[in-house]
Amino acid sequence: SSKSNYFNSLEEEHGDLKQSRKVQPLVIKFNFYSATGSFASGFGIEIQRYNKSFNFSDGSNLSLKALGVLYGFNFYYRGDFWFPFFGFGTGNYTSKIQENLYASGSMTGNTILGQVNTPLYYKLGALVPFNNWGISFLQQFISADMEVASSKKVVALGGTSTLFGLYYGF
Repeated sequence: SSKSNYFNSLEEEHGDLKQSRKVQPLVIKFNFYSATGSFASGFGIEIQRYNKSFNFSDGSNLSLKALGVLYGFNFYYRGDFWFPFFGFGTGNYTSKIQENLYASGSMTGNTILGQVNTPLYYKLGALVPFNNWGISFLQQFISADMEVASSKKVVALGGTSTLFGLYYGF
């Protein structure tokens, strides 16, 4: 479970957030697997990137940029009409947080660079094939908590995501 308290701490000092904490990452995946009968196993690599600005009711703001590179193992059942799968792994997240925060009538700016060296993830999903093309459905949880140096608080760079997409197999 996430120990994230960074945004709660900022809301106590600077008022409510004017938007949701949810981000919409751009995700690119490559999966390599070998099939034996109805079962397949393999290796996957995934790149996630997002950039979001957050505004607080006192005029303070911050931007959060993150890049995650995840890799791990995937296991598939190759059914007639769909391929359910699960996977797990680790990787690396890097982040840049630009804070512009009001305190005692003046604004303070901070740039925080951080890294999570051992995020963990697991995922469940299914592929629905149409010849070489198909549709991918995926539910994924990523644990990637990073301490923010300016406040000694923790921000969750990962979280729970639901992804839909297209895939091409060859």
